[in-house]
Amino acid sequence: MASKPSKKSDVCPFWASDSMKCKLCNDGLFIPLEDHIKIYCKTENHPQCLQYSLYADSHFKSLEKSAGLLKNRRKHPRIEVHHKVTLIKFAKSGEIATHYPAIAKTLDVGAGGMRLVVDDILPTDTELQFAFDDSFPKPLQSGIGKIEWCNKQLDESGYHAGLSFHGKETIKAMEFYLGVHN
Repeated sequence: MASKPSKKSDVCPFWASDSMKCKLCNDGLFIPLEDHIKIYCKTENHPQCLQYSLYADSHFKSLEKSAGLLKNRRKHPRIEVHHKVTLIKFAKSGEIATHYPAIAKTLDVGAGGMRLVVDDILPTDTELQFAFDDSFPKPLQSGIGKIEWCNKQLDESGYHAGLSFHGKETIKAMEFYLGVHN
């Protein structure tokens, strides 16, 4: 995510060199050509770019606003942990919707849920069964959750998703697990 530059930068803060895309211009509204990239995106001349001058201020303001909203959004503290998680989707009837489990990786966990990296989009409000490997304590190795949000990553392949835990047993077990690790 781009943050407001505090000093003059050699490259545009919205230029993603690994994906060769302008982060200001999502959905293909503006695709910079090679000359534009050489003149603006990869140089200190980026403030002269029309896209930068039109959209950078509003982009920075929306980032600041969303950062302010996100500060106090969490009910529970989170810790950074990286474990593989198997996800199995449920249909509304409670039956398994797919027999092919998705493999995800945790970025962080809290008593109320976890943030995951997944290869494919997970629709909001999807109910899932999740299962950790044997490195997690027995009461946490499986549970039920719901996808609260899922966002495409700009500089990486895949998606980040937020999964909330359902069931008091899972939440209590995660609180105990987090208490042990803090």
